[in-house]
Amino acid sequence: MTIAASATELRTSMKEEREATGRPPTRKAFADFHIHTRFSRDSILTEETFIRKAIERGLTHVAITNHNNVEGAIAVRDKVAELGLTDQLRVILGEEVSTADGEVVGIFLTKTIPRGLSANETADEIHRQGGLVSIPHPFDPFRASHIKEGPLRNLAEVGKIDMIEVFNCRVTLQRHNQEAAELAHHYGIPGIAASDSHSGFEVAMAFNALPTFETAEELKPLLTENDWHASRSTVFIHLTTRWAVWKNMFDAWRGRRTATGPILGPQPPEQVRREPVQRPTGSELPPKEKADE
Repeated sequence: MTIAASATELRTSMKEEREATGRPPTRKAFADFHIHTRFSRDSILTEETFIRKAIERGLTHVAITNHNNVEGAIAVRDKVAELGLTDQLRVILGEEVSTADGEVVGIFLTKTIPRGLSANETADEIHRQGGLVSIPHPFDPFRASHIKEGPLRNLAEVGKIDMIEVFNCRVTLQRHNQEAAELAHHYGIPGIAASDSHSGFEVAMAFNALPTFETAEELKPLLTENDWHASRSTVFIHLTTRWAVWKNMFDAWRGRRTATGPILGPQPPEQVRREPVQRPTGSELPPKEKADE
């Protein structure tokens, strides 16, 4: 686990191997498990820009985890296929879910998980879909959306967390990443680094180097072999997300369709902070399968 310097060396080595063989490196996957695109209200990162930068900077596996929807991940996956780049970039469907207890990330999902469930219910639904549960920036005091410590420890104690972000590039103070690392170590949960990208500038600021994988079942046992590399974003990076929120609102006011519009609506940041996350209605919940009844 290192910060900054050797990340450049690894990317350079991987780029040289790709150029020499014309194929993605087979020895390692270079993955980022927390990325936002224009399907989050606080991002305007397009599919094309993200894909170009991800490949240029050496990522091979990416989990697109927009707020409360998997549609954004599907859009990236489909664009990669349209461009004929599926052999270079593996797109994992994910979501950063606003639970009643704070944010929880699910990857390898098949459909959107509604906001407003408890963290425990959300973790169960992620696993029911065959996905993995990741906890994003658990101790960042500058983001009120992070999971509360009680529900976090409850999930850890019952073994429902598959990975924890022990380094999130957007965490302002390094000691809060360190707290996450200490919690992961205490409970024996694999740690990952995450760029938490919302803009092109941030793509591949963090990556996890581990044996190549295709499915959640393949990835889970490999997380203990993870060798992550990352560097912290500037504190001013949060201004880009605030600007993106207001731009999306302005575009909606002008009658321009935005990716987040049909999913979240043009909600200003103050409204999001003021209004509590509501539990979804029965009709909004995923249908139960026979085995669950």
